[in-house]
Amino acid sequence: MQFLRNLIEKQKKLYHEPGSKLHKVWPLFDAFETFLFAPEHRAGKVGVHVRDYVDLKRVMNTVIIAMLPCLLWAIWNTGVQHFAAIDGLVKTGKLAADAYVQGWLQSFFPPNVAATTAFDNVIFGLQRMLPILIVSYGAGLGIEMMFSVIRKEEVSEGYLVSGMLIALIVPASIPLWQLAIGVALAVVLGKEVFGGTGMNIFNPAMLVRAFLFFAFAAQMSGDMVWVAGNGGAANVPGFLVDGYSAPTALAVVKVATGNASEALAAYGNGVYSHENLFFGNIPGSAGEMSKLAVLLGAFWLVLTGVGSWRVMAGGVIGLLASAFLIKTMSGAATGPISLEPYEQLLCGGFLFGIVFMATDPVSSPETATGKWIYGALIGFVTILVRTINPAYPEGTMLAILLLNAFAPTIDHFVISANIKRRLARA
Repeated sequence: MQFLRNLIEKQKKLYHEPGSKLHKVWPLFDAFETFLFAPEHRAGKVGVHVRDYVDLKRVMNTVIIAMLPCLLWAIWNTGVQHFAAIDGLVKTGKLAADAYVQGWLQSFFPPNVAATTAFDNVIFGLQRMLPILIVSYGAGLGIEMMFSVIRKEEVSEGYLVSGMLIALIVPASIPLWQLAIGVALAVVLGKEVFGGTGMNIFNPAMLVRAFLFFAFAAQMSGDMVWVAGNGGAANVPGFLVDGYSAPTALAVVKVATGNASEALAAYGNGVYSHENLFFGNIPGSAGEMSKLAVLLGAFWLVLTGVGSWRVMAGGVIGLLASAFLIKTMSGAATGPISLEPYEQLLCGGFLFGIVFMATDPVSSPETATGKWIYGALIGFVTILVRTINPAYPEGTMLAILLLNAFAPTIDHFVISANIKRRLARA
């Protein structure tokens, strides 16, 4: 690595000094250097100085590590659901096994459609997830670097997490051009216009999801899930239409004419069993299906102190308590209200949202009490949308964005109450 260090130092003079040949793009060179090496920050020669080793880059890397189980599951499950759908088409006579259309990565490792292996699942998952990750990071980081050059500021590492989050909260079948548009608009309008990392009001990744949800409803509908195909025209033999879809677990609950728990258990010969919902053996948005993977990430965030356990615990308690109270008070025996509270936790992307989205330190409250209130309200609003609003079966996205807007207000009232109590004791 010393060779690389020497090379960086040699090129630095072309960028660092004001008036140097390439000084205008110094933020880009600085971002590349700090990506490879830790910044050389030293305490001054006078006085006592203490410098924490935890900086923004290390915090972002910690969150990315927490999301790795979700990413790995997304790669695996995308392939599993794809070949399960292919198998269904073959068995119903809608597709000949020898008419299967291979994707770009599969051309190097051709699958045996009649008897697919774990390796085939991983190859197809990589084939779908790698382009999504590249577009998410490419579009977002490109815009961040452009604004850094214009503002003559350092490139922030904040988007390292947002880029991964975006890739995990969209369906694996999403058209890449739609993803690029969503990322660009969310980063510019939801982050850069407020001043960049640390200044945004709303979680950028959730803004991408919201924009895609309302702008491209046919590809992001909240009550249907998609199984990714290999692209091409729908009339090409062997093409698995990206719209090969089925109701989500919450959509099944939403239209249930009887008891929701029974309707969920009976759908598709146990497709939405408790075991499948927990482990994530179901189609849906790439990384939020496996509750086990999310819990592993939550444990890592709490262990390292990066994620707020108060927000997570408050959200889970708020969701379970709200679901129990609404079900008890209404006495409804049918529809989404009749779903058991713990099943509300297993269905949809609430756990992923409360662990990785709601705990964003920029768009969430600062006070300890405020974090409890914030998390509990997210759980409450999620249940309200799921059980009462007929249009949206999920609710987590709307709940988090709404409470992002009220986070400063929550802190204001918490601090005001603390001041009043102190004055009363004085």
